[in-house]
Amino acid sequence: MIDLLAVDKAVTKPRIFYGWYMVLASVLTNTIFSAAYFQGFGVLMIPIERTFGWDRWVLSSAMSLRQLESGIISPVIGFLLDRFSARKLIFWSAVVGGLGFIGLGFTTGIVTFFLFFVVISVGASGVSHAVTWPVLISRWFRRNRGFATGLAVTGPIFGSPIVILNTQIEAVYGWRVVLFGYGALVLICVTLLSLMVRDRPEPYGLRPDGDPAEESASTENPLGSKPRRPEAGLTLHAVVRTKEFWLFSGYLAGTYIVNSAFQVHMVPYIQQDLGLSAAWAATVMSIVFICSGVGRVGGGYLFDRMDYRIVLAAVAAMMGIGLLYLQVVDVKSFWATLPFALLFGISFGCLVPMRGAVGSIMFGTRTIGGILGVLQGSSVGAGVVGPLVMGIIFDLNGNYSVAIWGLIVISALMVPMSLAMASPGELARRLGQL
Repeated sequence: MIDLLAVDKAVTKPRIFYGWYMVLASVLTNTIFSAAYFQGFGVLMIPIERTFGWDRWVLSSAMSLRQLESGIISPVIGFLLDRFSARKLIFWSAVVGGLGFIGLGFTTGIVTFFLFFVVISVGASGVSHAVTWPVLISRWFRRNRGFATGLAVTGPIFGSPIVILNTQIEAVYGWRVVLFGYGALVLICVTLLSLMVRDRPEPYGLRPDGDPAEESASTENPLGSKPRRPEAGLTLHAVVRTKEFWLFSGYLAGTYIVNSAFQVHMVPYIQQDLGLSAAWAATVMSIVFICSGVGRVGGGYLFDRMDYRIVLAAVAAMMGIGLLYLQVVDVKSFWATLPFALLFGISFGCLVPMRGAVGSIMFGTRTIGGILGVLQGSSVGAGVVGPLVMGIIFDLNGNYSVAIWGLIVISALMVPMSLAMASPGELARRLGQL
């Protein structure tokens, strides 16, 4: 006998599309990890140094190792997402990350410090918005994919104020208590959030963006149906043979060199080259991060509604113009830095949802996990090189001027590179969508 209630649930469009719950889970997950690790760990560096009497290079090398590890493991995360349940990946990554935080709180020397820091990094890679969540969002949304991805990656903006709480807890109870607390929070909250995860909408009688399900779209339709049709898109083997893959990889590498290099050296540049105080330099950096929120959401929205090539060109141009402003304008006060903070912050923010949104436009979602994993690896690899080269140039010249001119040139080169990519119409025809 047919269960009419089940049929009604299968064909009735829910009031709130479940994909938005996925967006919320991404925001909450990355708010916690940003406060605990991506941004929050920085305030624990000096207290840990004082405890063990280590030199600064020890913790600096750990941060570099985090970047390198992310570049290596991201392709693995992408391949796992194409083949296994994202819910299980996020759940076990949260378990690994949470135990890593607790283990780091018990560390007694340099060996255990690096060991548990790597454990945290592995867990963080599985739950971060670098690969995992953009892949999920790309499956749940089509028309609103960019906007949804932009919202999904705003967790660090909400995590930033919590970092202040880290300093207060550390001052009263010590850095170990902070790590224990975040370990418990990750083990409880992020594992519970992982239970919200659903890989795709079709098995639940839904389609991307919440459109009504086609008769054959659901594999769990109580009336019976055909298997879910293959997702539109290219295989990873076919992707790497397209010029767009290499152009987009080059674009991401160039923009991430510029972004990572200047972000790492932003505070010392503002202090040493512009002559502002450390407090004002930190304030400028905070404003850049706040402005990135506009870029994250706004950039994702524009990817849904404009030629993606124009958005890419505009992002590179804004990044270069922001740095050019610092070179040609006599910036001697905090207020004079605001045009730079606005331009650089928005352009930096647009980079965050870019891989997921543009990768789906270019190559579809058939193997989007592996594609985003490879793209993330190239981006992070470039991001490791940028700060190192900029530091070497500073040591040779005593200031950052030459390095910044180099970053401006790289930004300028990314504009024609983005315009050389295929049009959205051509990409749609390639994917069989027209």
